[in-house]
Amino acid sequence: MTTTHRLTYSNRLEVFIGPDDSVINFLRPLRRLDGFDSYSVNLTRLPYPMPVSEITATLSAAPGGNCVECIGSAEVLAIELRTEDDGTPRRYLLGLPGDRIGYPGVDVPNGTELLRVYPDEIFDAEHAAEVFATYFHTGDIPAGFQLREVLD
Repeated sequence: MTTTHRLTYSNRLEVFIGPDDSVINFLRPLRRLDGFDSYSVNLTRLPYPMPVSEITATLSAAPGGNCVECIGSAEVLAIELRTEDDGTPRRYLLGLPGDRIGYPGVDVPNGTELLRVYPDEIFDAEHAAEVFATYFHTGDIPAGFQLREVLD
């Protein structure tokens, strides 16, 4: 089997998937998120398509520079897009178009931490699965989202 992406569940379990996998592979784990024990799903593009036999421990453990990640619970999810521009990592929160005024006031559980976001940056599992499916097939997020860069 040729793999193109790595799915990581709550920073623990990793599964490698390829071009024949479907959106249901994203929806099931997203519906199981509770914000505490199961709090994230990360979809990372591999550097190039490769057979499972070529995946090394180093590659398996490497953080993804180009990925989409959901954090929270099935009903209250924040979606992050991570990219690298000229070797510089960038992190963005996806949201619906609109103004971001004041301080983000919605808490999203992230294991033992909380992520603060704006109300229009909250999604459910079904909407997040659509974002994952588009990213999986095209390498980008669907049109119509506003990106807010998160500075660490």
